[in-house]
Amino acid sequence: MRVSRTQALPEGRVGARAVFRLAWPILISMLSYTVMSVVDTLFVGRLGTAPLAAIGIAASTAFIVFGFAFGLFGGLRVVVAQETGAGHDDAADAYLWQGLGIAGVFGVVAALFAFIGPILLPFLSGSAEVAEQADIYFGIRVLGAPIVFVMVAVKSWFEGRGDTRTPMVANLVANGLNIAVDPILIFGWGPIPAMGIGGAALATVGSVAVAAIWLFLQSGPVLRRTSARQRLSSWRSVLHVGVPLGVRSVLEVGAWVLFTSLVARAGEWELAAHVVVIRIIMVSFLPGHAISEAVSVLVGQALGAGRPEGARQAWRAGTILALSGMTAMAVLFIVTPEPLIAVFGAEAGVVEVARNLLVIGACFQIFDALAMTSHGALSGAGDTRYVMVVAVAGAWFLNLPLAWIFVVWADLGAAGAWIALSVEIAVVAVIYTRRVLGDRWMEQTVVEVAEEEAVSQTEADDSSEAAA
Repeated sequence: MRVSRTQALPEGRVGARAVFRLAWPILISMLSYTVMSVVDTLFVGRLGTAPLAAIGIAASTAFIVFGFAFGLFGGLRVVVAQETGAGHDDAADAYLWQGLGIAGVFGVVAALFAFIGPILLPFLSGSAEVAEQADIYFGIRVLGAPIVFVMVAVKSWFEGRGDTRTPMVANLVANGLNIAVDPILIFGWGPIPAMGIGGAALATVGSVAVAAIWLFLQSGPVLRRTSARQRLSSWRSVLHVGVPLGVRSVLEVGAWVLFTSLVARAGEWELAAHVVVIRIIMVSFLPGHAISEAVSVLVGQALGAGRPEGARQAWRAGTILALSGMTAMAVLFIVTPEPLIAVFGAEAGVVEVARNLLVIGACFQIFDALAMTSHGALSGAGDTRYVMVVAVAGAWFLNLPLAWIFVVWADLGAAGAWIALSVEIAVVAVIYTRRVLGDRWMEQTVVEVAEEEAVSQTEADDSSEAAA
C-alpha cells in the first residue's frame, strides 16, 4: 500500500472541498465514537445517578493517563503529513514503526496506573459510592491502554498520509460491536453475569481491540517493506512536535478533571447534568474537531510541499466549515433542549440543570470553532509549543480560578463552571487566531529542522573522523 499525497493535498487552491474530503471520514469516526459514549451513558444511567456521575469522572481521569501518548501520536501525524507533502514517501512509511514503538512502551506504562485509582478517585468524586464505581471503570480502561495506543498510532499514521477512510471503517465496525455488547455485559444475558459499569468499560476496550487488529492488518504491507530501525533525527522530529502536544494534553485534561471535581462539589445532580450535556455537545464540537484534524493534515502537507499559501487557504476553508456547522448546532441546542436531554432518562432535578448548561454551551460554539481550526493549523505547522503554552495557561490560570469563584464562592453550581469555561474558550480562540493571521507559525517545517540537524550531525561526524 502506498498513499499518494495528492489524495489529500490538491494541486491548486486548497479550499473547502479538500478540507471536507479529509474531514468527513474523521467526522464519521468521531460520531460513531460519540454514539458509543452516548450508548454507554444511556445504559449506565439506568443503573442510577451515582454510576452516571462516576463514568464522567473515570473517563476524564483515564484521559490524563492517555494524554501524553496521544500527544506523541499527534506529533507523528504532523511529521508524516509533512514528509508526505515533501514527497518523501519512504520516510513517511517508516514512521509507522515509530508509532508502534511508542504504543508499546507507553501502553505498558499507562496500564500500571490502574493501581492509583483507589487512591486518586475518592478525591475527585462527590461521594464514596461514586468513587467506588469510578474506580471499576477507570481500572479496566487503563489496563486496556496498550490496545488503545496501537489503534491510535496506526490511525494517526494513516491520517498523516492522507487516508482518513481506513480508520473510519475500523471505528464503525468496532463501535457497532460495542453497542451490541454493551447491554449484555452491563445487565447480563443468559450465562453472562451483569457487570454494571465494569461491563461498559469491558465493551469499550473490546471494541477498540477490534479496531486495532483491523488497522494493524491493513498496514501490514507497509510494515513488511519498511525497517523498524529509525534514525535519531527521526525520533527528534516526532518528539519536537509531539512532546508539547503531550504535555498540553495531560495538563489540559488534568485541569478538566479538577474542573469536573468542582462541579461535583455542587452535588450529584449538577455532576450528572454536566455529564449528560457533555455527551450532547459532543455532537456539535466533533465536526469542528474533525475539521481541525483535516486542517492539520493539509497544513502539514502544504508546508512540506513548500506551499505556505496552501496552508493558510486550508485554515480559512476549515474555519468557514466549522463556523457554519457549529452555529447551526448552537441554534438547535437553544431551540429544542428538552428532547435532547430527555433521551438520557435523567431525574427531574438533573434535567433542570442540564437545560441551563445546554444554553451556555450553545453560546460558546462560535469561539470553539475558531479555537479548534486555528489549533489544527498551528499544530500541522509544528508550532506546538505555542499551542501548549496558550492552552495550558487558559485551562489552569483562567478557567479553573474562575470556576472556583463561580462555583464555590458565588454558589452558581454547574452553570457557574460552564460560564468560566466559556470565557476560557473565547480568550484562547482570539489568541490562536491572531497567531494564524501572522506569518511566524509557517517559518520552518519540522522536516526542514530535522534535515538541518542531520546535516549538522554529519558534518560534526566528518570533522571528528578528520581530526582522528
